Amino acid sequence: MKISDLIVKVRHIGVIVDDVKASTELYRKLYDIDEQDVRVVPPWDVADAETRFTFVPVGGMEFELIQPISDTFKDFIGNPPTGINHIAFIVTDLNKAVELMAQKGVRLGHVTKDGILDMKRSKVAYFNPQDTGGVLLEFVEPVED
Repeated sequence: MKISDLIVKVRHIGVIVDDVKASTELYRKLYDIDEQDVRVVPPWDVADAETRFTFVPVGGMEFELIQPISDTFKDFIGNPPTGINHIAFIVTDLNKAVELMAQKGVRLGHVTKDGILDMKRSKVAYFNPQDTGGVLLEFVEPVED
């Protein structure tokens, strides 16, 4: 089995931004996206969020706009600069994908360096950019309801 057999599609491209509200409005305007089609996590009315994400659907995938707010969260994700942060792929079998990547010498990294993270809606693994040509890759296996 090959990694390419497990990858279904690009799920999202993660972009670090300074102002998630302004960036979301820019992306909505650029891609003609209706406000109700944008997912906001946590909701705008949550004032003490450590970070804020918006998911803007474009072309069968999403832009995940990420505004790190708290110093704790900034440290947690490595205090990355603004711009493209990572590319996430949907895979059919995350455990097998991690195993195949390990066989290629690709280590887990970022927030999942100790294993696969269960996010309830999905399982995720990030791979060390030092092993992937400088690109932070995320593999995501959606969890069946």
